[in-house]
Amino acid sequence: MATDESRSALDTEPEDAAEGSLRPAMLDDGQPAFPWWLPLPGVLLAAAWAAYRAAGAEDDGSSVLLETLLWPGAAIFVLTSLTAYFGWRLDLD
Repeated sequence: MATDESRSALDTEPEDAAEGSLRPAMLDDGQPAFPWWLPLPGVLLAAAWAAYRAAGAEDDGSSVLLETLLWPGAAIFVLTSLTAYFGWRLDLD
């Protein structure tokens, strides 16, 4: 009798698993969708690139710094933030 109960418990599948489908790659574990630190890599990388360009400028460094922060700094921020977001949310196990 005990073996019948244990056998039926082994034969049943988890309730949340759909038959024939894979689990989604994106995490769904109660973590925040957009953590506070997520934009930091993009901000730091854009600022570092702008500072590098301004340090090597022969003319006024502050104008080169501001120009570089606007472009390509905005693109660096957006692409790095998107990469960090999807890297954070993907389940790579």
